[in-house]
Amino acid sequence: MAERIEEKYLITFDEYSKIANRIRAVLTPDENGKNGKYSICSLYFDDAYDTALREKEDGNAVHIKFRIRTYDGEKKFIRLERKTKRGTVTEKHSAKITESELDAIMKGENISENADCFGLVSEMRSKGFRPVVSVRYDREAYVMKSLGVRVTFDRNVDSLSPTKNSLFGETSGVIPAISRGEIIMEITYTDRCPAFIRKCCSNSGMQLSVSKYALCRGRGQQVL
Repeated sequence: MAERIEEKYLITFDEYSKIANRIRAVLTPDENGKNGKYSICSLYFDDAYDTALREKEDGNAVHIKFRIRTYDGEKKFIRLERKTKRGTVTEKHSAKITESELDAIMKGENISENADCFGLVSEMRSKGFRPVVSVRYDREAYVMKSLGVRVTFDRNVDSLSPTKNSLFGETSGVIPAISRGEIIMEITYTDRCPAFIRKCCSNSGMQLSVSKYALCRGRGQQVL
């Protein structure tokens, strides 16, 4: 997948209402959701030294995260992803996996060499990665495919126990990672953000350097 630039801002609900109204006038709701809205759950992995977490906290130029992601708690579409981030530039490698492959990954077992996810799983196993936290949130997404621009609003960001069932709707151990009155706005683009999008998304919120993964690992106790 091509590299993408990703900016994150923590905004209030009032700012979200104003910005979303402007964005709806110029972008199209994500076709993968109902009116661009859907829920996401990502189960993140890390090693015994919390390398992925510490790389982010220490401000390393490059950091890598592995996760398994579902949408609206559906079992028909499960993805294993490796996300590499260099500053604000991100790159994702992903593979669709079956529920049986998910079970094997959770147990640290081998995957068939013919599976699309074999390379990713092999890398995870070689680094001793294991499930550490699940992150669930509600997303509202808008896109302009012709310009490679995407704007998303994430709310109700929760930390959950790192279990398989958390991917499919179980709510065991839910702890809010941010206030219910706060929204994480993400602006993603391939080269540069068009001026009219930048104007639509103008806000007084805080630009975030911390990820939802880091927020949820801290169980909402980290200072933004």
